[in-house]
Amino acid sequence: MRSAPHRHARHRALGVLVCLLVSGCSLIHPTSPIEEVITQVAVLPFVRGGPTAGDPAAGEPVPAAASTVLTAQVYDVLASAPVWRFVPDLTVAQALTTLDTGAPLPAQGRALGKAVGATAVLCGTVTRYHQRQGSAYGVTRPASVAFDLQLVSADSGAVLWTGSFDETQQPLASNLLNWWQFWEAGPRWMTVEELAHLGVEHLLDELADSIQWE
Repeated sequence: MRSAPHRHARHRALGVLVCLLVSGCSLIHPTSPIEEVITQVAVLPFVRGGPTAGDPAAGEPVPAAASTVLTAQVYDVLASAPVWRFVPDLTVAQALTTLDTGAPLPAQGRALGKAVGATAVLCGTVTRYHQRQGSAYGVTRPASVAFDLQLVSADSGAVLWTGSFDETQQPLASNLLNWWQFWEAGPRWMTVEELAHLGVEHLLDELADSIQWE
């Protein structure tokens, strides 16, 4: 199991290499800290949203399983890094039985945070989730995933942080900026679950650098 410092160091090193490949790219990417102090976070299950603007596969609905998979992956990443303090999934599931799940996400997040004693809540929306067609070594269509994450204050309902991941795996030769996918997964075609997990890791690593823990 990889620790958070190990992942953070790896991603920073990879970021430097990307900058060397792109002319004029700054080597320093400061992350703005979240001003609100966090004691622990809760995770609202992902919801399915509409397709992103300009998505060539806009007519394809997001499968119901995508929400379950991404929510489980968020918990997996949180549990793998000691920096995170989070409410257990069973506690969240019990609290959700009494909450209004038809409200806007920030309102749901605020209500959940108050119900489980979290100071902030992660809310996610998945807008594309396409499984690869083919095998690990040859595809007719690669895996593709797009989702957003928000950190919502349980005190005010304000959105404290937003991150998004929108990737379709491409051959390394066609786009050198996607070399990080091959660094992570090796020279093969990933499943949509593997690609989504990379996205969850990336966004939560970014968020962890912004949080001030109490």
